[in-house]
Amino acid sequence: MHKNKNRLDISIIGIGRIFRLYGFFILLMMLFRTFFVLYFDDKNVFISKTFDVFTAYYYGWLYDSMVLSYFIVPIFLLFLFVVLFNSTTLLNILQIFMRILFVIIGVFIPVILISDYGFYSYFQDHINILFFGVLEDDTTALVETIQKNYPLEILMFGFLVYVIALYFLARKFFIKIIKQKSRYRSSAVKVLLSLLGVFVLLMGGVRGGYGKFVLAPKYADFSDDAFINQIALNGVIALDKAIKIRLERNSIGFNMAKSMGYGDDIHQAFSDYLGIDTSPTPKENLLRLISRTTPLNESLNKSKPNVVVILMESFGASWNKYNSETFNFLAGLDQHLREDYYFENIISSDNGTIGSLLALATNIPNRPGARYLSESKYLQVPLDSSSHIPYKNKGYETNFIYGGKLGWRDIGKYFKYQKYHKLIGENLIRTELELNGSQGTEWGLYDEHFFNYIYKQLSESTKPQFFLGLSTSNHPPFETPKEYKPLALEVPLELNERISREKNLFIQRFKAFQYANAKLSEFIQKIKDSPLGKNTIIAVTGDHNFWGFMNYTRQETFLKYTVPFYLYVPKEIYAEEADLSKIGSHKDIMTTIYNISLSNTDYISFGEDLFQSEETFAINGSIYANESGVIYKDKDYTWDTIPLIKTQKSEVQNLILRKRYRSTLTIADFFLQEQLKKSRE
Repeated sequence: MHKNKNRLDISIIGIGRIFRLYGFFILLMMLFRTFFVLYFDDKNVFISKTFDVFTAYYYGWLYDSMVLSYFIVPIFLLFLFVVLFNSTTLLNILQIFMRILFVIIGVFIPVILISDYGFYSYFQDHINILFFGVLEDDTTALVETIQKNYPLEILMFGFLVYVIALYFLARKFFIKIIKQKSRYRSSAVKVLLSLLGVFVLLMGGVRGGYGKFVLAPKYADFSDDAFINQIALNGVIALDKAIKIRLERNSIGFNMAKSMGYGDDIHQAFSDYLGIDTSPTPKENLLRLISRTTPLNESLNKSKPNVVVILMESFGASWNKYNSETFNFLAGLDQHLREDYYFENIISSDNGTIGSLLALATNIPNRPGARYLSESKYLQVPLDSSSHIPYKNKGYETNFIYGGKLGWRDIGKYFKYQKYHKLIGENLIRTELELNGSQGTEWGLYDEHFFNYIYKQLSESTKPQFFLGLSTSNHPPFETPKEYKPLALEVPLELNERISREKNLFIQRFKAFQYANAKLSEFIQKIKDSPLGKNTIIAVTGDHNFWGFMNYTRQETFLKYTVPFYLYVPKEIYAEEADLSKIGSHKDIMTTIYNISLSNTDYISFGEDLFQSEETFAINGSIYANESGVIYKDKDYTWDTIPLIKTQKSEVQNLILRKRYRSTLTIADFFLQEQLKKSRE
């Protein structure tokens, strides 16, 4: 093989090609980052916090370099063989490979970054463990929703043009080496120094710098401004972290107790959770310690009240302060919030619908990173903690109702194995209410049909009823019935200043939100005005907040995850005052309801009675809190005025809260394992 160039020539040419590839994609990722700032920022951070923004860009460069270094390292290793053989032919082959890789990277990175933008617009966070839930959702409905809200065909065409341009750019960047004499005088020292220099740069890129610690996603959290901290990370780094958590939490050998710091000492977890020494209790009897009994109440034995628990799609509490006569999205629901019990400082169990639904349905807090119960080995395991079990044991007819199709996320199968008396989905509602034509969206029926069915069943039943229901209307694509006449929705100035994008879609969203609240309000009023009003308890909460239109400040971190917990209880059943400022989460809802609706009844729950318990805790996959403070992204914060937190870190770690969180997840996982064993006996 004729060698036209010496090793130093090949080294310099190859290094130049590597830096060309690196430079192009660093620029591309920085452009994506800048678009992210300009699109999602609502207060012009470039001007208000210039130094922090430049710091975020610096970290962003390090994170981007880390991603690119993992792609470039294999090229560099192949390049070493080219230098070793001193072959122009091998260099040309390598450059063909680099063309292909250039196009692959050029497609892969934008796809992930665009997906990250879409995820952020809905969850106000970079890709996290919920991303897999989005992928596992109803794909057809998801695509139809995107098509209705965004010009998907135009975006796809634009991306195709970009890919074609990328191909021609790759051919220009990585042309074949022209056979000509060497331009540089080669020596072993020069070749070695040039290759060593690139090797050092790549190793620094892979580590994210040359400091003592390897760059990790947590280092992006450096500013008091929550949005600025989002600037540094890119979607590829975020996806990599989510995949690692997913694989770890779903591996056969995963041990929740060990990951929470308990190792094999399950007794210590129970001791931390209960606040007592559980070491004398045999391991097989530990679960008996979390079983509870409601107070004796003879009147409840004589007249059993109906219980209706509704999980409203995307009902976030943080928006409620903006409701007014001219921005009337609560649509009459605010009157019920004032008249009855309304706990404001409640957070959802999960940041996605399925996680919150299953947490509410099982009385088990969501285990971050673990597969949802309906999609895991626990699919066919009937749980003793299921929220309907105490009612079923008391002679109630138990119902699960969903406005959509029961095949969504396998919830129909799951609730079937939980042995509800009746599973009600879109098809059954259509049949029994004799609905024809289009009566909803691709996600399910309009909420008016959902509530009409529940009212019909309550009115006609001869047995006490328990309902657990999930609504669908306040969900993209934000459609309402044609005959629905919306109330005033003039966005107040304070809110308008924070909404800097998609304002038309924002109004569309609040129209759907208003419609859902109006139908809920009508349902509650209908119950109150009927004979059912004296023997029906109604509990309402949201599956999660919706965040996509504005950025929450660090001070609003807890507020960001709040959902309402509204409770209507007839005065004939319970009329005591309550501390409505209690901090809690979904795990507390059924415990609270059990103690006012059931007499001398055993149940299993990881929650507290918000009417009676002095010490309560809020647990969500992203954040947890008690009256002493908040822990978010493993950092401690103190309260300013609940639900607002101080932006600075607490000087003293909240050890009680950390113990409560770790012990709760450990015992919840232990409980599920024991239930699985029981189902196989």
